[in-house]
Amino acid sequence: MKDKFNLMKMFVLSSALVLSPNVFAEEMAKEGTEKSKSKVKYDSDEGFGGPAETGHQLEDDDKDKYPIFRIKGLDDSVKGVKDWKHDIYEDTGLQFGLDYSVLYQSLSDTTPGAAYDSAASGIARFYGKWELVNKGTANKGSLVFKVDHRHELGDTTPSELGGNAGYLSQTGMLFSDKGGVLVDLNWQQYFNDGNTAIVVGKFDPNDYFDVLGYAIPWTAFSNLDTLLNMSIALPDNSYGVAIGHWFSDTIYVQAAVNDANGSVDTDDPFEEGFDELYKTVEFGYSPSRGERYFKNIHVTLWQMDDRTAYGEYDESDDGAEGIVIGANYTWDLEHMVFAKVGVSDVDEIKHDIVQLYQEFVTVGYMKYFQQRSDLFGISMSHGNIVDEIIDFGFAQNESQSTIESFYRMQLAQNFAVTANIQYLIDPANNTEDDVLVTGIRFRMTL
Repeated sequence: MKDKFNLMKMFVLSSALVLSPNVFAEEMAKEGTEKSKSKVKYDSDEGFGGPAETGHQLEDDDKDKYPIFRIKGLDDSVKGVKDWKHDIYEDTGLQFGLDYSVLYQSLSDTTPGAAYDSAASGIARFYGKWELVNKGTANKGSLVFKVDHRHELGDTTPSELGGNAGYLSQTGMLFSDKGGVLVDLNWQQYFNDGNTAIVVGKFDPNDYFDVLGYAIPWTAFSNLDTLLNMSIALPDNSYGVAIGHWFSDTIYVQAAVNDANGSVDTDDPFEEGFDELYKTVEFGYSPSRGERYFKNIHVTLWQMDDRTAYGEYDESDDGAEGIVIGANYTWDLEHMVFAKVGVSDVDEIKHDIVQLYQEFVTVGYMKYFQQRSDLFGISMSHGNIVDEIIDFGFAQNESQSTIESFYRMQLAQNFAVTANIQYLIDPANNTEDDVLVTGIRFRMTL
């Protein structure tokens, strides 16, 4: 009970800081200007990957921050490392980063027989992008890599905690205990003066379709339903090919084909053959390439082939398909509104649940505080559960909803704390209570 009170107190405190002045903003801005004159900063392309894609994550982490409470000693300790990384990039084309994130969450109620009402997990990541061909030009080619170590810090992990509340989705996306995993290993090549790009290798397909600028699990929301459209039979990190093309400065198309059976913790590409694939195609509009994360509307079509069930069953699950519409709008680089709608279909499920919802909608708002690099967000999601999941007895309710809010407080150039609250309405296997999830996330970068 004391832990829950402390979490609530921290969330209220961080929210109150919205009204606090930033006495260091001017000093930090001057420092940032001086450094930008002398160093080549990390700069990603304005291509087709999402904001959580490795290249864009590197760029975002490299940007100067203006913390409300500047921990000067911590900033000074990493300044030399940051300058050294910039020198390496200028000399060799190699960008790289290290980060460590910890997420703790606690439930207000659990279902009868649930073993735990709290969870914690940590993720250490090493990731990079190495421009090996045409460095610094529009037609550059880069090797992209990312390795994670995802580990449990308590009795269970946030990715599993929702089940103890009867919730079918995840309250802490990616925070699991999979151990060491190869997340990305791919080649990204640009052509046609940067208007066309191709990605080949292992990557997260979710970085290349239905992307809006708010969906970054390391620095913003935590719930899977908020971050991704769960009417999609979401593929995991897998081997495949993605391609994108800008027809003009405002219209683009992108498509991908991936191993339908791939996962982040296995390295057996196309084990079931090339007749079990996951395919997407997306058409989108943005006022300009540089605004694709901030002002965007797109339509995504996806389809998953029949898949051979793993394990003792020698049968296959029928494929699935659907359509998604996503849009967001940002003004003054401070306020963003966003929405996603998805409709999907699956003929039959024998053993494996390919998607969670047959209809799904998410709406939300984010506010960025430029003077101190803090971020606030709130969202609401609702999904109608796939009929077969209910028929199998995996869900008692026909739908479930989620309200999520967070406040990220930047304490130093490379350290942020995010308080998070989620309200789970009518969890699929909880017929008695709504559930409150309180959480806190720490993230340090280098």
